[in-house]
Amino acid sequence: MWKPRFTLDDIAAAVAEGHRPLADWQPLTEGENSQVFAAEDGDRQVVVRACKRRDGFDVEARVAAMLAGSAVRAPETVAIGPVGDAWWSVTTRLPGVRLCDLPPDRVADAAESVAEAMRRIHTADVTASTGFGGIDPATGNGRQSAWHDPVPGPGAWSALSFEDRKLVDALTDLYTTDAAALPEQRALLHGDFSADNLIVDGDAVGVIDFECARYGDPLWDIAYQLFWAGPWPVMAPQARAAAAGLDDSADTRARLRLHMTAAGLNGAAFYAHDDRVPELQLMLRRLAPLLEDPPSLSGLDGYWIHPGR
Repeated sequence: MWKPRFTLDDIAAAVAEGHRPLADWQPLTEGENSQVFAAEDGDRQVVVRACKRRDGFDVEARVAAMLAGSAVRAPETVAIGPVGDAWWSVTTRLPGVRLCDLPPDRVADAAESVAEAMRRIHTADVTASTGFGGIDPATGNGRQSAWHDPVPGPGAWSALSFEDRKLVDALTDLYTTDAAALPEQRALLHGDFSADNLIVDGDAVGVIDFECARYGDPLWDIAYQLFWAGPWPVMAPQARAAAAGLDDSADTRARLRLHMTAAGLNGAAFYAHDDRVPELQLMLRRLAPLLEDPPSLSGLDGYWIHPGR
């Protein structure tokens, strides 16, 4: 849908014109929306991505500048430029292996370090900016005056069955009613803190792909992990580690539930728009238990991570 399909020669030529020629190009695992390559830029290793939208690359550059000198291991944006009807970005490459590519025992061993990497992002200094929600790359400020996560409108669900539409309508109503009560906590959030965006290098964890970064409630990133830990088990150890230090209060559970609802509805809308039926049905099964308030965080595996098991 949003992923370009350029040849390597097309991308290499565009980067050479807008930045400089790179050497030793190698394909990397692609994202949902981007083509991805490794290359050498002089004496440093870099990652080159091509995407239809430039905004995400500009947000990444803004966040990289914000995190420079902090304890967060994140790539530096080197250059951005056009290729055909899309854009390319060159960033430095972090050493290590993606969390999702590690064997299960190493994924579990890295869980505490992953949780610490998240905490470092959430405690980054954001006092030079204002606002909530998605980051405006031109100013570094949030695009919203209050904290909430927009959820898909009615048009996103036109292809759903009557029963599935009832589910998303009920969840949308729940979110819309309760989101106004969300606390206006303001931290830097990654927005897509998943196993394919975490780079493990021994005991160190780096974080990549900040194009979904935003300002808001730090529980959002934890809720995102909890939602995806069911369909993607590699995320379960990090979700447990991130949630381990939370207070088991009604407020915490309510906020997690709302953020999980928003994450799930947006994921479902993405798959619905792309006509990816199996993934859409998985999202809907994951969303259904969120119609009811969870009793406690102590049943993490039984409710948040593996509901219905």
